[in-house]
Amino acid sequence: MEIKKLAIGIGIVDAVLLVVCLFLYLGKDRTPPVISFGDSTAVYEDGMDESLLLQEVTPMDDRDGDVSNSLMVEKVAGTNGKEVIVTFVALDQSNNVGKASKVFAVASGSAAAPDGDEMQTDDGNGMSQDETESGAVMGDDSAEDNSSEDGGAADNRDAKDTQQDGNAGDENGGKENAGDENREAGDGNEEQSGPAPVLVMNSDEIVTKKGTAPNWNTVIETMSDDKDDYNTLYNNLKLEGHVDLSRPGEYPVTLYTVDSDGNRSETRELVVKVE
Repeated sequence: MEIKKLAIGIGIVDAVLLVVCLFLYLGKDRTPPVISFGDSTAVYEDGMDESLLLQEVTPMDDRDGDVSNSLMVEKVAGTNGKEVIVTFVALDQSNNVGKASKVFAVASGSAAAPDGDEMQTDDGNGMSQDETESGAVMGDDSAEDNSSEDGGAADNRDAKDTQQDGNAGDENGGKENAGDENREAGDGNEEQSGPAPVLVMNSDEIVTKKGTAPNWNTVIETMSDDKDDYNTLYNNLKLEGHVDLSRPGEYPVTLYTVDSDGNRSETRELVVKVE
């Protein structure tokens, strides 16, 4: 009888503990903070204060509210030299991690644009007015010299000159062939110094929301190298093509990576779909 009571007591204690554990499990916060972006005018520069990138970035948690005190920059990945993708992370009190990425313009790229516009407005062929006038003057002098030389050559032309012209043509042809060989040799020297990084995609399309940079991790199946780790290769990702994150649509791009030795992976074609 006492054994039966003891067994019942143990069963009741186990049931209570099970209910408590279930309550704690169901009541645990598993929702990460949501990071949203405002209208920030920050421009990325090497060595800049990361606090400037955090402006107009707000992480909100459904239970803890604003968790901006835990907001930080996780990594910066370059694209085409004119833009960078900055990944932000934030934690709530339950250590749930929220991540989001945003594209920032590079300061040097934005500063170079006005100079290029001014060069195009000077003249249709990219030359200034002074350079165009100088070229015209040189062209007139050359025309006069050519006309006088043509007159003298017409009076003195004979079979010997014709033979010399033929020899000169053969000599020039030999020089051109030698130049082609040198160019081919130069191209051969541009071969990579070691094994190329491996970049394998699991999809040829990546979907992102309007105003949010694509998370390339979702479409990269394998990215490895004999020396560099995944993070290094990810930071060296290069993007060829234009993606307008402010306008929904489909944008074809080319993606590849470069290791620390300058070896380049095979290019991968994919479509960035902005919704």
